[in-house]
Amino acid sequence: MIRPMKRSLLRVSVTVAMMASPAAFAREPGLDHTAWDTLLRRYVDEQGRVDYRAWHEEGRQTLEVYLQRLAETDSSRLPKKDEALAFWINAYNASVVTGALDHYPIASVKGVKGFFDRIRYRIAGRELTLNEIEGEGRALGDWRIHFAVVCASSSCPPLRAEAYAADRLDAQLAEQTRQFLNDPQRGLRIEDGTLWASKIFDWYATDFIPAKEFGLFRQFPPEKLLGVLSAYYKSDVAPPRGRLTLKFMDYDWSLNAQHK
Repeated sequence: MIRPMKRSLLRVSVTVAMMASPAAFAREPGLDHTAWDTLLRRYVDEQGRVDYRAWHEEGRQTLEVYLQRLAETDSSRLPKKDEALAFWINAYNASVVTGALDHYPIASVKGVKGFFDRIRYRIAGRELTLNEIEGEGRALGDWRIHFAVVCASSSCPPLRAEAYAADRLDAQLAEQTRQFLNDPQRGLRIEDGTLWASKIFDWYATDFIPAKEFGLFRQFPPEKLLGVLSAYYKSDVAPPRGRLTLKFMDYDWSLNAQHK
């Protein structure tokens, strides 16, 4: 974590620099995510937990400037898929943090009515809900997005303490995916012939496995899921011979806040 100066000074210096020189912040046709990166490094710890209290008190102005840049970006002009995917992941995570800060203090975002499907954020010139922002990213076809977007809850993947960047995106997504899948309490674990999986795989099943492969009774094929994830999931427990039972873990919606 970077802590070279007092938080209040950090907020002022970053905000002033961004306002004074917008050209240094937004490059055409993409978007420089430096301001978001600075905030994440400041308020997110190594476990991916967020210091919402300090962020609420100190970092709102810088976040608002960054959100304005997201609002003004023309997403149709992002030159490459990685540029677009990094944009939508960062837009989702920044919007989630904004929503949590707007209602802070809260125990869970589930206590905020319409948090995912009614409250709207201006992103790329449109008024979008969190579900719609996530949908823009999912449409790009990389299922690893599910381990990068974070819904401010304890069972979510950890919030990465840096912004996603096009030139490093593949490595960032690979690391996030490995970290989440190999967390037996949140990702995956094999136990007594049962594959326990995050509810993420239930909610977004066809992002990982085509619907046609679910069989006549629409049953989720756990063996095929393990095959899809095999490059990232390294279990010490071999799948049992015969059919593997699939069960989904309970989802902890408590706020992914730092405990102090």
